[in-house]
Amino acid sequence: MGCTGNVTSGFVAFKSPAAGASFTRDQLGTTGAIVAPVEVEVDRDGDIKRVAITQGTDELGDVDGSGKLRAEVTGPGLQTLTATAYDDAGSSLATATVDIMIDDPALADCHAWLDLFQQDYTLGPANPGVADPVTAKVPLNGMVYRYSDNTTPRTTLYADCTLIRSLLEAAPIMRKHDIVEVADIGVYNYRCIGGGTPPDCPNGISQHAYAKAIDFAGFKTSDSTTYTVLTDWVIDTSGTTCTAATEDPKDDFLHQLICELKQKKVWNIVLTPNYNSDHRNHFHVDLTPDSNFIKRDLWDGAD
Repeated sequence: MGCTGNVTSGFVAFKSPAAGASFTRDQLGTTGAIVAPVEVEVDRDGDIKRVAITQGTDELGDVDGSGKLRAEVTGPGLQTLTATAYDDAGSSLATATVDIMIDDPALADCHAWLDLFQQDYTLGPANPGVADPVTAKVPLNGMVYRYSDNTTPRTTLYADCTLIRSLLEAAPIMRKHDIVEVADIGVYNYRCIGGGTPPDCPNGISQHAYAKAIDFAGFKTSDSTTYTVLTDWVIDTSGTTCTAATEDPKDDFLHQLICELKQKKVWNIVLTPNYNSDHRNHFHVDLTPDSNFIKRDLWDGAD
């Protein structure tokens, strides 16, 4: 249900969209995300300078003089839009919310998702374990990738199509954090968890064997500041990873980044240096089916 908020000097309420309305995210938005265009209209009254529309922590824009905005809403699933009215001094006068549903489009396959992102790629080559191999042209949705041991960026990245799609989904979120380059430790490695060669894997097959995992070693922002997992992530196993206290700005940056990516459901599993010593120098992210966690350590479960 939509709701309105009132104070003595302001009033705002949603006229559209209607509570519970459904929309399909099937367009490439201005940020590089796949979005559902939603026509927003609000009623307002009082000493209001502007009305901002947000989706969670994402700013979608301000309504125009007639109270309208064509918003680009991401998803999928139930999403809450918030209208906040501000006065000349920037103080909040009133708020209103409305819940809507964002559906995925009915696409034929993963390749259609890559096409929707306008991503250049070729099929193959075939390798053991990889169900839908593609070689994607880099940058991916504008994001530069560089193998961590190299000084020059990648020109292509080989992976299962579903991992490429996840990296295309991740790019707009990374740009929110001013990231312009990702240093990675690789994708495809036909191996078992903890060693060995598939299919003889006592501890299971690594998602790297399916080319559905990538390891992030570091990130660079537009001012050339680097954030390196090995040196800038401060290990803390006293609490859950995404609520743990951070110790300095770089540690905080890395926590906010990886936790937002997980919260936005870009990947099913995230392992940080808090997990175990094998992950001290990278974030491991993968698409393990029917899983959903960012693990703190190997022995006492997920958070």
